[in-house]
Amino acid sequence: MILATTLLPYQDKPVLIYNLAMRTKTAILLGKSIARLSKILKIGGGTAAPGLYALKVDPNLVSKLATKIPKNIVITGTNGKTTTARMIAHFAKEAGLKVIRNHTGSNLECGIASTLISNCTLYPVPCTLDLGIWELDEAAFNTVVPKINPDLVIILNVSRDQLDRYGEVDTVVNNWCQTLKKLPGSTTLLINKDLPKLKSCFSGKVLTFGLPKDIKLKGLEGSVFKFLGKNVNLTLPGIYHVFNTVVALSVANELKISINKSILSLKSFMPAFGRVEKFDWGYIFLIKNPAGATAVFETIGPILKPDDRLLLALNDNLADGTDVSWIWDAEWERLQVTGNRLQITCSGTRAYDLANRLKYADITAMVEPDLKKAFREARKGLKGRLFVLPTYTAMLQFQKILNRHYWEEA
Repeated sequence: MILATTLLPYQDKPVLIYNLAMRTKTAILLGKSIARLSKILKIGGGTAAPGLYALKVDPNLVSKLATKIPKNIVITGTNGKTTTARMIAHFAKEAGLKVIRNHTGSNLECGIASTLISNCTLYPVPCTLDLGIWELDEAAFNTVVPKINPDLVIILNVSRDQLDRYGEVDTVVNNWCQTLKKLPGSTTLLINKDLPKLKSCFSGKVLTFGLPKDIKLKGLEGSVFKFLGKNVNLTLPGIYHVFNTVVALSVANELKISINKSILSLKSFMPAFGRVEKFDWGYIFLIKNPAGATAVFETIGPILKPDDRLLLALNDNLADGTDVSWIWDAEWERLQVTGNRLQITCSGTRAYDLANRLKYADITAMVEPDLKKAFREARKGLKGRLFVLPTYTAMLQFQKILNRHYWEEA
């Protein structure tokens, strides 16, 4: 018990586990030890490794812990998972619910396990959680969702993404279909109305969503639209954020959370790092596949000015997808500016591949593979705004660079 006291910091939202089997307790203790050690040694935030090793001890850990949460929601899709999950959590917390979710974006089974472990205690105290919100990537969904046995499954969209992991779109949808057939009838399915095939694969309650017709876009200032007859003023730019908000509000409605209060609470909603984050020098927009990248280009392309600058960072690490051929399907041509005076820098492990793609879009770009150097050069003499468009691991690198940068300026 002395060891447990040393390794287990106080948890304000504990999950009851004292009556679990010794194997499960051992797995949780191991996971907590790894999480604590990784933070002490500063070798990670404990978002994946704790769950990875805990699952080796108890492969059924996720199902054992998730069932102790009164209600669970699973979200998957190619784009919008993190923002939608974050917004649903925001609405739920504003309504007084206690929420757990894989907020770091670690959306494989090990990430779910790590989050559950971090909210567990070995002491005999009751579960104080009301809602679990879990985002799963397109492939992990098929193996993990049956273990969570969610009350609500949300499928946002599907488009080409990481061919080295998922395969083509038809393969993704077919796999989802097989998984949905295995879910119990008590589960509710909320799907994009553009995915009718999935509706036919599921025997339970099915709800659909889509974009409202009366949308007024206001550039980087956001948009205005209606939901269930009520005006929604959204400060996040882009049609895709309207889409995410409609889904989150639909979930709030299904959970019997006040729509009026949810809409009002959007004023205090903050996006996750890199998802349209604003700085004094400009913005960060995450791009990681053709559809998502093109949606970003559609948002910023019309408002780019000659004094603005772009920093594009393309990595090919496992979390990005080692196949970067997707850049040929993204519509980079939308980034062209009249007069062609816009300064663009390509960075990342595949910076030259990206510069080559831009050449075919009739866009000239400089190349600096080192992201820190590229950011420093892009800010020199900046008169307009700098738009940073990184892929996933480049975004994580950039986050570290910014922290270091702020520390140096302090």
